[in-house]
Amino acid sequence: MGDDGARLVAVRYARAFTITVVGIVAVWHLGYDLVIITRSRQVYEPAALVFAAWLLLAAAQATGAVLALRSALGTGMARALAAATLLAGELAIVTYPPGAMISDVSWASNTAGWTGVMLLVRRPLRELAVFMAANMGCTAAHMAADGALGQVGATRLLTVTYTTAGVQFAFAWLGHQLHEAARQATESAEHWAASLARSAAEEAVHAERQRRYDYLRTRVEPLLRGLAEARLDPGDEAVRRRVAIEAARLRRLFAETDDTPHPLVHELRACADVAERRGVTVTLLGYGDMPPMPAPVRRALAESPLLVLAAAATWARLTVVAGPDEVVVGVAADAAVDIRPRAGGPPSLSVMVDREEDRLWVQTRWSPVGSP
Repeated sequence: MGDDGARLVAVRYARAFTITVVGIVAVWHLGYDLVIITRSRQVYEPAALVFAAWLLLAAAQATGAVLALRSALGTGMARALAAATLLAGELAIVTYPPGAMISDVSWASNTAGWTGVMLLVRRPLRELAVFMAANMGCTAAHMAADGALGQVGATRLLTVTYTTAGVQFAFAWLGHQLHEAARQATESAEHWAASLARSAAEEAVHAERQRRYDYLRTRVEPLLRGLAEARLDPGDEAVRRRVAIEAARLRRLFAETDDTPHPLVHELRACADVAERRGVTVTLLGYGDMPPMPAPVRRALAESPLLVLAAAATWARLTVVAGPDEVVVGVAADAAVDIRPRAGGPPSLSVMVDREEDRLWVQTRWSPVGSP
């Protein structure tokens, strides 16, 4: 199994570890602890305080379990819940009868240790070590206060510490290793996704540059070569119109890369600039907010206005009306040009043409897929 496979396994086992430790804490506290408290409630003084300690510990466990299972247990919350756990353990210990710190009625220390494992397993192990030291230290302090920390008492304390805190810390170390591997796997996946995104972006940029190069090579280069070799007459009206159209297309091509709030309007403005340089009076009006629009759709919407503006004699009026359901681009001008929808355009795009004497009106309408 390779590194990636091992890390994926670690992610699954880290999740399984969290579920396991939550189950241990829940079964231990709801089962073992509650049975001991109920059976020995007469020896606790005051009895209400031991039940309050049990409830406080249950609240800390429930909160920590929910956050841990959602991978949302942050540093501050984990430490706060760990402090609440130690407080609950201390409240329980003060209700024990003298000399019963390690006996059949003592329940809080072991449960607090497992709760600390659940809360701090994703934190550095030194934090869990400090927690366990504080947890066992409370028991040792009360044993010393009761005079029970003699040779026998110290031996019993060391034995309990080894069999409970030692097992808990070893269990936590295993979980820490699994969670660390899972974290590395997550970071590796994020780096891999970022690398794929960069590669896709680079490929898209290359494809766009190639498209523009092909356009220049197939459309603009022959025109420039014809003018340079005197095969085309700059005084010919058809040549001048062809030059104006290609110039507008080039301006639109450059405008497609600009980062503007309304790329379509910007592209139309670029086309209008070419007409204005020929002395055509152009009015551009826009209404509404543009919906998301792919670049091929913008090119199709701007194609007919481009042709009309290139052929306009003295005036032109551009109108863009946008909404969530459709975008309409209308152009009127004193232009003599034949407008025909280009084959292979977006299926949701329609073109309407109307001519009255020397006035040409063209409307291009596009509706996003899924719109009514």
